[in-house]
Amino acid sequence: MSVISGQAKADDDLLQFERVAPRSSVGDIGAGVVPAVSTQQHAAGASAGSATTPSAVVQSVRESLALPATGPSIDELLVFERLSVVPPQAPDVSTDVAPVNIAAEAGPVSVPSPAMQLAVPAPIPGGTAAAAVIAGKGQVPEAELREMFLHMVDAAAGRSPAVAGALAQYAASKADIAEAKGQRYPQLDISARGLSREFGATAASGTADPSLTLGITTTLFDWGRVRKTIESRSHLADAADSAVQAQLESSAYDVTSNLIELAKQRIVVETSQRYVDRMVELVKMLEGIVAVDSGRVSELTQARARLLQAEASRSTAESKTRDIEINLRRMVGDRPLPSLPGSQYWEMRLPELSWLLGESMHHPTVLQAKASARSADMQADAVRSALRPQVNWVVSKSTGEDIYGRESAWQTGLTLSWSAFRGGSGRASEQAARQRAQAGWMGAEQQVQDLEHRIRAANQDARSLADRADLYRGLVLESDKIRGAFYEQWYHLGRRTLLDVLSSESEHYNNQIGEVSSRFDGYQAVVRQYASAGSLVRWLSAGK
Repeated sequence: MSVISGQAKADDDLLQFERVAPRSSVGDIGAGVVPAVSTQQHAAGASAGSATTPSAVVQSVRESLALPATGPSIDELLVFERLSVVPPQAPDVSTDVAPVNIAAEAGPVSVPSPAMQLAVPAPIPGGTAAAAVIAGKGQVPEAELREMFLHMVDAAAGRSPAVAGALAQYAASKADIAEAKGQRYPQLDISARGLSREFGATAASGTADPSLTLGITTTLFDWGRVRKTIESRSHLADAADSAVQAQLESSAYDVTSNLIELAKQRIVVETSQRYVDRMVELVKMLEGIVAVDSGRVSELTQARARLLQAEASRSTAESKTRDIEINLRRMVGDRPLPSLPGSQYWEMRLPELSWLLGESMHHPTVLQAKASARSADMQADAVRSALRPQVNWVVSKSTGEDIYGRESAWQTGLTLSWSAFRGGSGRASEQAARQRAQAGWMGAEQQVQDLEHRIRAANQDARSLADRADLYRGLVLESDKIRGAFYEQWYHLGRRTLLDVLSSESEHYNNQIGEVSSRFDGYQAVVRQYASAGSLVRWLSAGK
């Protein structure tokens, strides 16, 4: 019983020791020391009215724990109290990090009077004040974001194999148009014949001399076959051009979304680092406490476990950051990545839904599908025209001599050619082209429906994610107050367990991550709307 009573007395004296901190004053808050209530203030607020000096408390703790008189000094025992807090000149988070409208929705922040400041805990590392310093001030202007994105989009488009392939397809389609147009002009055919000898009973004696034959054929009437072929290939060129624009839009979205995700993960890494720093501080504090009270080893174990969890979360965020950087390197090459804003508050206005739906009708993929359908229609007409009779003007000349040694004269005339019967292959080719055209039109309609669905879904996501981020913002402010109160009640009053403190720290960290994730997912939803409407590149190039 004497041992148990002695241990209880040690715990009580240790609690008094934690409440009393030498050199505590308002100025110590800026110096990075946790403020502790002085002996007189503690005597006025506690049930025990007797005043106790710090040296007497330390001596009583040493006696109860049977510590030698030559033990560690007060400074060594209180080293875990010196926290790396934010200096007092750090701006308030409600006016620094959050936009004005969000801060207004969060409600006014009460400023304690000078008489109350002694009882208010110092800013805890990793809190909103520290986040304000890292995140920067105010909102990032939209023009600055567009310029940063466009710089990387240009770099990615210049080395994208998909864009280069689409450009090659467009060049090939232009060459196909030139090939079709060439059929309008006279077609010159040249053939040559070498020495030849005839055999058989009716063969003529002697050998035939070498000869050169020229033939010029000009189409006079073909029911519009050449014209329709040119129009068909022109529509294919339009489709290829739209394919290039679609690849540019796709490349722009990939780069922009990856940059937004990279900014998000970097802020998550910073937030996780602050969470790790806070867990490290708690572990150091508990190591100092366990040095004088071995009965609180379980609390130190809990704090170390939470520290490992915090480090695991930070490592996961760092791994995602490296993956995104590697992906961006693949797209933009060796060009240095831009310096992304440290603030999570970006000025990305939500576009009007009706305007986006109207722009989606001119999306490159829709235009490509429509151009391909028109090309198939014209190709079907060209096939049908090819089945009809065709009138040509032919001019020919041969340099060979007949058996009398006379050279043949120039010949000219009109010829009629008609593929009267091909076993139904011509009609089948026309029907196949018609069905391809119908499939192209249905594909274009499906593209319009899909884009409309994507735009509406992205618009809804952007709105809901923005509202959710504001809710998380309120949770961050409230959980910051809760964890500060729990810390004070545990550290100074002993009315909370360490598990409560660790849980409040974890909840505050999760709320911060939830706000960052929701806010940046909302930014990606805004970009996804522009990309789904086919106007992302134009939005990035606005004002250029």
